[in-house]
Amino acid sequence: MTILSVTDCCRMLSIDPKTLRRWLAHAQLPLQSHPRDGRKKGVSSEHLQLLASLHHRSLAPLPQEPPAPGAGELPPLPAALLALPETLGALQAQIAALQQQVADLTHLLQQRAHQLAIPAATTQQTRAVKRAPKPALPAPRSRPAASATTTPARKPAHVLPLVEWSSAGHYVVICPKQGLLALEPDSPSWFAWLATQSSVRFVGRHGRLTAHREVERVPNGAWRAHRHLRNHSYTLRLGPTQDLTMATLEQAAATLQAHLK
Repeated sequence: MTILSVTDCCRMLSIDPKTLRRWLAHAQLPLQSHPRDGRKKGVSSEHLQLLASLHHRSLAPLPQEPPAPGAGELPPLPAALLALPETLGALQAQIAALQQQVADLTHLLQQRAHQLAIPAATTQQTRAVKRAPKPALPAPRSRPAASATTTPARKPAHVLPLVEWSSAGHYVVICPKQGLLALEPDSPSWFAWLATQSSVRFVGRHGRLTAHREVERVPNGAWRAHRHLRNHSYTLRLGPTQDLTMATLEQAAATLQAHLK
């Protein structure tokens, strides 16, 4: 029994699929499954001839269905599968040709690298010859040492006495030659010691300064405070030796320290 698809039946009866389904329903003829593919539905050749006679239609010759393979026979192989060995042979030939091209290119690159290496080695040898160390010159004859009297020795730096507020909560006086002095600030011994000095460094609780006694310009030897801040020099008059108390020095140091603000 031959099962024809709905499309083939409509073409042979010259009707549309809707009309074909209506004719099948009126004749109570169901669609049947294809013997080799149950997913496909169609009309048998006997039912198709019955519909043609009922509706006075002439049928074109039915297509011949290829015979089903026997129990021991295998279905014929597709043409693409039969051509597969020939395709594989062509691919193997292409792979062999590509491998030969790669080998040729590798050989050419090795030759080129060897040719470039020879000039580079020659250039390095030339540079090495150019950079060869020059022969050492004979050592110059030693000259007699210059006399020691040509360069006078430098004078030692002058260190000023220091009056400083210590962490112990009192003032200390340190002399560069005698060391720590046992002087009581603002005492007669303090003023007597100041009368023998020309310069004193003071580091108080609120600032610092350097005091100089102007003996040459001032007859009574008045003291002046000096401080160098930010490329500027500041001067402040302190008065004569009998007025150079700790309070005077602290006030002058605080005044000069204010220039930093």
